[in-house]
Amino acid sequence: MPTKIRRKELTMFVCICHQITEADLANAVEQGANTMKEIRDQLSVASQCGKCVQFAKQVLAEHNCNYDLAVKVA
Repeated sequence: MPTKIRRKELTMFVCICHQITEADLANAVEQGANTMKEIRDQLSVASQCGKCVQFAKQVLAEHNCNYDLAVKVA
């Protein structure tokens, strides 16, 4: 089971084109989105201007890293 992404106030907009917040992105990852394609399919992130791609990849990488560490510890 993936670990929850630590968050303070995730209200920053990541994707202005589709009004997607950092919290929306974190929720999609927590609900099982494991690739950029899955995130794009669920939220339309990175489907228009593309300026949000790097941050979306960062959140995905952080989540996968946290999940890998949790599995190794368990």
